[in-house]
Amino acid sequence: PRQDGTYSLHGDKWFCSNADADVVLVLARMQDGPPGLKGVSLFLMPRVLPDGTANALRIVRLKDKLGTRSMASGEVRLEGAVAWLIGDPQAGFNQMAGMINSSRLSNGVRSAGLMRRAVQEALFVARNRLAFGQRLIDLPLMQRQLAKMLMRAEQARSVAFQAADAMRKADEGDMQAKRLLRILTPLLKFRACRDARIVTGDAMEVRGGCGYVEEWPDPRLLRDAHLGSIWEGTSNVVALDVLRAARKEGGFDALSAHVGGLLAEAPMEDCAGALERASSLLQRAHRNEAFARSAASALYHIASAAMMAWEARRLGDVQRAFLARMVLQHRVLPRDPLEDPAVDQIALLELLEAA
Repeated sequence: PRQDGTYSLHGDKWFCSNADADVVLVLARMQDGPPGLKGVSLFLMPRVLPDGTANALRIVRLKDKLGTRSMASGEVRLEGAVAWLIGDPQAGFNQMAGMINSSRLSNGVRSAGLMRRAVQEALFVARNRLAFGQRLIDLPLMQRQLAKMLMRAEQARSVAFQAADAMRKADEGDMQAKRLLRILTPLLKFRACRDARIVTGDAMEVRGGCGYVEEWPDPRLLRDAHLGSIWEGTSNVVALDVLRAARKEGGFDALSAHVGGLLAEAPMEDCAGALERASSLLQRAHRNEAFARSAASALYHIASAAMMAWEARRLGDVQRAFLARMVLQHRVLPRDPLEDPAVDQIALLELLEAA
C-alpha cells in the first residue's frame, strides 16, 4: 500500500492479451494477504497516470502468435506500478470471475461474427465462380457444404441474440433471465468457438488456392477462429462450466423453461423430445464428466433449433425454418449414415441465394 491509498504492484505477467491497453484489471496478492484465492485482490492499473506520467510497467517482449495479430500480446513486468484496489481485498477472484463470464460471452459473439464473414466470403465465390459450365452454388455437393456452414453461423447468431436479450433482462433484475444467461454463456462459448474453426476452414477451401493466400481474408479468419476455444477457457473447461451452471445455478431449468416457451409459440416436431433425452445425457455427464462435451453440444443444438424456429415464425422466414429443421436433422436426431438422405435441392438453393 502507498500513503495516498493506492498500491504498488510488482511482478511479471507472462502473457498479457492486450499489452498496450490504456487501463487493465489485474489480480495480485497483497504482501500480508492470506494464502489461496482469498488472498487475491483485484486492482485497476492505468498505463498512464492522472498526472500524465507513464506508469511503472514495461513490455518485455511481444508474443509471436498464430492469430489476433492486430492486438499486441506480450510479457509485462510491473516495477512498482500504481494501481487502485477494486472492492473487497479478499473478493478479487470472484470479481474477476464475473468479468470472465462476460468475456466468454463476447468470445461466442466474436465467433458468430467470424463465421458469418467466412460464409459471406464463400457465398461470394460460389455465386461468381464457374466450374463445369455452372456456378459453384448450383452444384449439389457445394450446396450441401455451404448450407452446413450457414447453419452453424446462424445457430451462433440466434444464441448470441437470445443471450443478449437475457443479459438485458438480467440487468433489470430478472432472476430467471440471469440463470438463463448463466448457461447460455458457456454454451455459446463452447460450441460457437469450435464451429468457427470448421466454418472458416471450409470457407478457405471454397475459395481454393486463393483462400490460402494472405491477400484474401480467409487465412486471417481461420487463424483468429482458433483462439476462441482457448481464450477464457478451453473447450473442456467451458463444457465443465456448462455442467456447473446446469446443476448448481439453475441453468438447465431456466433453459428448459425458455425452450419450452419458444416451442409453445413455434411448435417443432421432435424438439421437445430431444430436450428430454438431453436431460438424461446431462445426468450422465454429472456422474461422468467424459460426457460433458456431448451434453453441452446437445443442449446448444436443441436450444438453437428452437430459437431459430421461433424467429422463423415471428418473421415469416421460410429459410430460417429450413435451417432450424437442418439443425435437428444433422446435429441432434439419430440417423443412419449409410441411408440416402432426402434433400430438397430447390429449397437448398433458395436458402443459399437468400443468405
